[in-house]
Amino acid sequence: MTRNDTVDRISIMSSQNDLAVEKVVLRAARELVEATAVPFTMDQLAAKAGVSRATIYRQLGGKKALLKRLADEHGLDDLDQPDAPSRILQAARQLFAKEGILTPTMEQIAAAANVGVATVYRHFGDKVGLVRAFLHAYHPQLPLQQAELSGDLRQDLVRLIETMVRFIVENQDMARLSFSNAREWRDQLVNLRPFPERTLSRVATFLQGQIDAGLLRPCDPQQAATALLGMILSFGLIMPTFYNLPNPEPQETAVFITNLFLDGLEKT
Repeated sequence: MTRNDTVDRISIMSSQNDLAVEKVVLRAARELVEATAVPFTMDQLAAKAGVSRATIYRQLGGKKALLKRLADEHGLDDLDQPDAPSRILQAARQLFAKEGILTPTMEQIAAAANVGVATVYRHFGDKVGLVRAFLHAYHPQLPLQQAELSGDLRQDLVRLIETMVRFIVENQDMARLSFSNAREWRDQLVNLRPFPERTLSRVATFLQGQIDAGLLRPCDPQQAATALLGMILSFGLIMPTFYNLPNPEPQETAVFITNLFLDGLEKT
């Protein structure tokens, strides 16, 4: 046997081994996808396939490439799993709703997101960074930018109130917990979210603009915003929670609150 023959045989054996490894990894990935509702990690895949992470990345690329190949070869749809930051924030939201913002540890959040704790620190820095990102991700996107306003006070108020009622109804677990732990969270949240970014301040600024435009009679805009938010919370949280009433229909409730609010403030 010549040297070239030996090299060729080694090359063939190496190629066959690579194909065997790919087959094992793809089978393990498919089993993980089919067996669990949560995204698997590359560590879990490596352990199940009995190979190193480096081998998986070298032969199959990253998770996105692996999932695409798995979908193409096996006809499996919807394999694009949420990216790590999204999964971490979703896990944090579930834990915060059960235990409050201050209690869950980074390790608990990582476990709930099915990622390593180092991944959580890499994306968010520390617990403060994670909570700040959570507060940014999970708050109502109020239609208060100038480009979002129609100039019709009643119409703009209905849109604003409907957005807030819908958000509260969809996140009642978080809303209830935030009220039951208001004192515990207060100092932490004040530091994490500057006053101008808070809902009360933004609504007060909107109302001040309407006063300046002569559409509302002069009043303290912060008091007016507090009264408006009080009505929104009453319908969206207090009535369903403490009076066992059905969840409000957001659009109808928004029209009712708007009419009630403007009857007392609208300039005639």
